[in-house]
Amino acid sequence: MKKLAGIMALVFILSATLCAADNALTAQEKAQGWKLLFDGKTLTGWSAAAPPARGRGRGAAAAGGAAARGAAPAQPGAMAQVGSDPRACSTPEGKAEVPPGSSHWEVINGAISPCGDPTGYLTSEESFKDFVLSIEFRCAEDTNSGVFVRSPGGNGGYEVQIWKVQPAGYNTGSIVNTGKTGRQYDFKPNQWNRYEITADGDHLLVVLNGQTTLDVHDKRFAEGRIRFQYQKFPIDFRNIKIRPITH
Repeated sequence: MKKLAGIMALVFILSATLCAADNALTAQEKAQGWKLLFDGKTLTGWSAAAPPARGRGRGAAAAGGAAARGAAPAQPGAMAQVGSDPRACSTPEGKAEVPPGSSHWEVINGAISPCGDPTGYLTSEESFKDFVLSIEFRCAEDTNSGVFVRSPGGNGGYEVQIWKVQPAGYNTGSIVNTGKTGRQYDFKPNQWNRYEITADGDHLLVVLNGQTTLDVHDKRFAEGRIRFQYQKFPIDFRNIKIRPITH
């Protein structure tokens, strides 16, 4: 019995070491160089941002100017910036004033969540180049959202799609305007799902819940910020971790 108790105690210790609590790093992750980007309590290191300008009334010239500034053109088939009966903001952080055109975000039960209107983005204050990003998201079946990486100046960049039915075919696991998945990949609605996104030089790799959805090469964006998109409620994010890749 004593031997069995000792084995069980060892298993418990190993499990505690390998499985961190939400929004925390395990000892192993720390040793591997992972960095926590969300503390589970505040939006420290993040700021609300307005949707990118659409170049109203200026046609191709506006699109060309946006490209010259490193901004991505409007998504093919993108929906208007309209929410979908979002919940009311409930914390001082969520109710705080934001710049015109920005959206409201707050921390609820250890997760980052948008609230109220209008729709928009939450952008990291830090910029990243080569890395592996691990992030968990939870949303409804028809939620329209995405995770942007290498977003220069907080505008444009690569959007790893969450939305299941993007009109131009850049569905879940695709990178908008960069690469489409070879088949349909489904997230688990109203449950926590995990994206692991690797950006290493021109190599971009997307893994959803352990399945590789996209493996492509592209050179347009070499470095930039991380952005969360809120275009249709609900969407939550947690366990946001990054491991820089050094060469």
